[in-house]
Amino acid sequence: MNKLEEQLDFLNHQAEKYIARPRRGAIGGSAERGYSVCSCTSENFINYSSNQWLTRATFVSTWLIGFNAAEINKQFFEKYNFLTLSSHAIFDNCCPSWIISPPFSKKTFYNYVLMWDCFEEALAVYKEECSNHKEMYRGMEKSIQRMEDEDARGSLMAALDYNLYDIKFPFRVISK
Repeated sequence: MNKLEEQLDFLNHQAEKYIARPRRGAIGGSAERGYSVCSCTSENFINYSSNQWLTRATFVSTWLIGFNAAEINKQFFEKYNFLTLSSHAIFDNCCPSWIISPPFSKKTFYNYVLMWDCFEEALAVYKEECSNHKEMYRGMEKSIQRMEDEDARGSLMAALDYNLYDIKFPFRVISK
């Protein structure tokens, strides 16, 4: 099991536990197809998980990759059971910035180092399995830049730059 699968397994287990205890908000899907958390339920899902800091970190990590892969690497997205975030108004996945910078309510349970670590581990799997690194980088960078939390933005951009450094700063070859 790779690091991305470990993170997704943890999140899917948290979703199963959340569904087993009726709470306010909606989570749909199944272990086979993956789960979807309604945007209005996302904080309850995180707050009632067994490890809130790890849940937010893995959710942000896998969500950035899943959101990106759903657009440009569909075979990768379909290979893994990503936990997605859905919206009431639009039947589509919400942008990953929601978990970090929602339009309302104060968020808790942030561990920026853990976010960096989780994102870095999952991103290494994504980078290894997909070859369109420039598109991957641009899409995830755009999602991260939409986040209002400066510390989260810095942490996630640092992990993205570290893993895809060669895309952001390609080496120039000077011919004689």
